[in-house]
Amino acid sequence: MDTLQKKRIAVVMLFYMINFGLWELVAPVITPEWASFAVYVLLFIIVTLMFWDEMRSEWNEFKAGVFTGKGFKLSLAATLVIELLLSGAVIFIASKWCPIIMPENNENVKSQMAAVPVFLSVFQGCVFAPVIEEMTFRYGIINKPESKKSLIKLALISIVLFDVFHIARFPEFFYYLVPSVVLTLFYSKYRNVFASIVLHSLINVVGYAALLTGIL
Repeated sequence: MDTLQKKRIAVVMLFYMINFGLWELVAPVITPEWASFAVYVLLFIIVTLMFWDEMRSEWNEFKAGVFTGKGFKLSLAATLVIELLLSGAVIFIASKWCPIIMPENNENVKSQMAAVPVFLSVFQGCVFAPVIEEMTFRYGIINKPESKKSLIKLALISIVLFDVFHIARFPEFFYYLVPSVVLTLFYSKYRNVFASIVLHSLINVVGYAALLTGIL
């Protein structure tokens, strides 16, 4: 096992340990909302320090090749629209026939924005979260497998683990399934973590805008 493989395994383990173990210790002391913010600040620092060289390489590849490549911006915009339409359809179905699908996390985010300054909450959701979660669930789990069979297997693991992390009850799995699948497919297409970070950030920007305006 090489150094990168060890770091990829370590980041997944640290993600869950800090999000659940450390959060449980800190939340009673500084409130759950501030604990969530503190956990993501810590994770952002850890991920950046662990993968500094790899992130620089991915960024240079993204800036010089992926972002400037033919069709990336159109693909990004089209994928964002598709994700929003599919998620909107899930929300509509849930509101009409199966409200239990709607996640508790939306209420948690609203509580956080009430307890933590809004700009910090938005920064956490639209900058920290995309970087941390894409480095963990896409780069850490999928990376750049050599075979299509390995890619499919790792992509499925990524989808399930990303989805499960966000839910409080099993029915919520279906709410997060759309963004989980879309982000994984987008990463698999470009094999560059900054491609999925940008998409993840845009999805969250729309989500936060919906929460702030009362649409969700």
